[in-house]
Amino acid sequence: MSRIFLDTEKLKSPNSGLGQFCAYLGTAIEKTSKEEIGFYVDDAHLNFFETKNTVIWKRSHQYLGVPAKVDLWHSMHQEAKYFPKDKATKILLTIHDLNFLDKYTGAKRERKLKNLQKLVYKASGIAYISEFTRKIAEQNLELPDVLQKVIYNGASVSDANPIKPEFVDDSKAFIFSIGIIGEKKNFHVLIEAMKNLPDLNLYLCGNATSKYADKIRTLITQHNLEKRVFLPGEISEAEKNWMFENCKAFVFPSLSEGFGLPVIEAMHFGKPVVLSKLTSLPEIGGKEATYLDNFLPEEIANKIEFAIKNNTLEQQKALKNRASFFSWQKAAEQYLEMYSDLLRKTSD
Repeated sequence: MSRIFLDTEKLKSPNSGLGQFCAYLGTAIEKTSKEEIGFYVDDAHLNFFETKNTVIWKRSHQYLGVPAKVDLWHSMHQEAKYFPKDKATKILLTIHDLNFLDKYTGAKRERKLKNLQKLVYKASGIAYISEFTRKIAEQNLELPDVLQKVIYNGASVSDANPIKPEFVDDSKAFIFSIGIIGEKKNFHVLIEAMKNLPDLNLYLCGNATSKYADKIRTLITQHNLEKRVFLPGEISEAEKNWMFENCKAFVFPSLSEGFGLPVIEAMHFGKPVVLSKLTSLPEIGGKEATYLDNFLPEEIANKIEFAIKNNTLEQQKALKNRASFFSWQKAAEQYLEMYSDLLRKTSD
């Protein structure tokens, strides 16, 4: 067995944020490490990584422990349930967000916080995907005196050849956003703003089966914007690349983001990004982004117009340079450094 194992169990949901994190970071670490890395995977992803040094996920491992004799186990998210049988194994925990603090109330909120606190106590080291996430953890958790570090995610921009989605209206330029259509994304504030942007369409792509998505559809109807604002549902990587490549701007008024990967994807294409000032987004967008001072329709429309008008060739270059700051290679090197530091403590 390898001295280091990565818990990539979330590959069971390969298109989720955590699934993508496991895929991209795991691949980068395997290619960068000078020693063999092992992976905890489900049956469907047995051959996803180059190594044959894998342990297959089983639900019973949650109670019996994972049969992997290793020195360091990387739990790649804050709701990890699977750990080696050997209690002496060092645990590195990556915390992505504490969104449940806003999502839930009462007993459920307290239960999730208690479960996370147990994981934190178990950890020999903690990585956070943003300074914002670290700040929220410090405010709500009792953090042990262990190695802690902020390691930004990379930008997992797909290399799929762009394919134009069938739902796009050729007659009008458009702005774009993507994500699960849920309350925290705050997409509904964009609807009325579109009345002030008559020359643009808006596409909000992503899973749109929630009650919140229905609320947005109701607003679209109320403002007679059925021919200009669209919720087409989930799209492929190829379609997403086309949307980024051809949109006039990417708009993201989110209320809660542990990182904000779509922002980096948009900047990768040199597209202006209009963001809320909340949570981690200013940390990710930097000075290259345009920020909303409030969510009033006039403010949103004005900032979108400003961002599009000022997207010069020089600005596009600055946006692309900002996106390049976030790389999986860089993240892999920083995680490997943490692995070495934790293993060194084991041998001291």
